[in-house]
Amino acid sequence: MTLQVRLAAGMLLWSTVAWAQAGVEIAAPGPGASGRLLQAAIAQPHRLIEPDSTWFVLERGQQESTTLVVLGRSAAIAGSVDGDVIVVGGDLYVRPAAHIGGRAIAIGGAVYPSALALISGGSQSFRDNTFSIERTAEGYRLAYVSLREHASPPMRLPGLYGLRGPTYDRVNGITLPFGPVASFAGGRGEIEALARYRSDLGKVDPSLSAGLAIGQKSLARLDAARGTFTNDAWIWQDFVNTLSALAFGEDTRNYYRADRAELTLRRSVRWMNVDAEPFFGGLTERAWSVGPAVGETRAPWSLFRRSDSLAMRRPNPPILDGTIRSVLAGIGVQWGAQNLAFRARTRGELSLASPLPDQFVQLTSDIEVTFPTFGNQEYALDVHWVTTPRGAAPPQRIAYLGGSGTLPFVDLLALPGDELLLIDQEYSYPLANIVLGPLGVPTLQLRHRLGSAGIGRLPSFDQVIGAAVVMTFLRGEVQVDPARRKTRLSAGLSFSR
Repeated sequence: MTLQVRLAAGMLLWSTVAWAQAGVEIAAPGPGASGRLLQAAIAQPHRLIEPDSTWFVLERGQQESTTLVVLGRSAAIAGSVDGDVIVVGGDLYVRPAAHIGGRAIAIGGAVYPSALALISGGSQSFRDNTFSIERTAEGYRLAYVSLREHASPPMRLPGLYGLRGPTYDRVNGITLPFGPVASFAGGRGEIEALARYRSDLGKVDPSLSAGLAIGQKSLARLDAARGTFTNDAWIWQDFVNTLSALAFGEDTRNYYRADRAELTLRRSVRWMNVDAEPFFGGLTERAWSVGPAVGETRAPWSLFRRSDSLAMRRPNPPILDGTIRSVLAGIGVQWGAQNLAFRARTRGELSLASPLPDQFVQLTSDIEVTFPTFGNQEYALDVHWVTTPRGAAPPQRIAYLGGSGTLPFVDLLALPGDELLLIDQEYSYPLANIVLGPLGVPTLQLRHRLGSAGIGRLPSFDQVIGAAVVMTFLRGEVQVDPARRKTRLSAGLSFSR
């Protein structure tokens, strides 16, 4: 069989499989977060489990390489899922030794996790609402349904009696949030008041978050807090950064302290397969520098490199103390069709007051694209872009590249810039005929990263080429810097950047 014939057969098989899966239309997302979570899931590559009178069960040793959306039935997960698991109209049971690389979500039911399972993105249960499921010629139409017989309780304590999941870093040590959630306006509004204890700073930081649904598509939100802030949270999610700091003393973020309040108005817009959420608002922030400082002789505990000045004692860049007042505007866009997913977010900031004499305009954008190629193979593109087209950004608006998660042959966060661009590409090839017990199906990945950061402009780019083997939640990778002619081996968590 010629190469052209095989390529044509592969494309025909892929298109047949893609069309075979029923589509899902969210006719009425309703107020609150559940509809938006469901819209985001179906806009990305996913496997749809259709309604049935029996449970959906993913047995131990089985692996799903994408998000699972389960309609009209309960589910039990004992195997591995690389994305989210979302159950609509049922309960979700996560059994011992299961691994969910994203979130476990039940809408119209509850999530029952096992202490012996790993849910990387945490779990959420929406017991107060569900979605009606109507069969159509194209698939299924879902519409929001409230399950409330009475108004929401005025006060509740989410998590473990109000105690939320902790985080850990080289500035705060342990951050332990605690506090209640109160509802108002017949359940259309919610207020969350938290106190965050920060062990190494010896401080308790207060915060208040409030949201109010205005009609079916608009949301007003206020977030006010005294806290520790960073521009580098995009590199690694909190869970990965916490493990890295605890085990290896490597914290991929720079920090500053601030009193901060942000008010935004958002509106959901849907057109064909495109979901958009434009927003507009304002920000006021009074900021100051935070340690470790140069020559610091103490740091939070870490298994390795606690006393290293490039690890747990790595100094934070000083900022200009003062107040920034800004106008904010931006948009988030999601689009999905035939397993191709596109997601982009842009946030713009125009300063009205700043520690520097001139106004600045800064745009921060993230773009994610994934689509299948042949069979189970997949291409993914991830872009993070910061640009400051007007004025000079103060130090508290500078972003950084370098080290694990961005450019591994550059020292950790050694490249500062108000202009920054990182392009990260991956090509994945699952070895479907190989199952390694609890490690699941190994996946071969080819990876290319290209990045640059500078003040006022982008200097020459650094690039990294890699080849990796991914097994459930573990990744082993060979990385090459062609310009420096250097090679390194790395190992880490598969769901980290």
